[in-house]
Amino acid sequence: MSDRLDELRRQRDLLRENLAFIEREIAAEARSQGGTVPPPLRPPDPVEDRTAEAILAEYQRAPAAISQQAKAGCIAYFAGGLLLMAALLAAAYFFYRSARGH
Repeated sequence: MSDRLDELRRQRDLLRENLAFIEREIAAEARSQGGTVPPPLRPPDPVEDRTAEAILAEYQRAPAAISQQAKAGCIAYFAGGLLLMAALLAAAYFFYRSARGH
């Protein structure tokens, strides 16, 4: 495994230990004040809680939206090409016109 992955796992374990310590302190303080001890928090693990379907649904788009986006992109590239061609033709026209001395 990579060093980064090992470091991230070590940091996660340290945070879990810190959370467990805080939970024990909360329980001890609640007992000393005669209150009920709240159940310990279990932070959700994002990898475990998300299913493949949920991940796919997050990135899935409607086919109509994709085709509209593709159509708009094609039109934009075509218009850009026409503008570039017109600019090149205009530049060539003015260059050759000034070269002929008119």
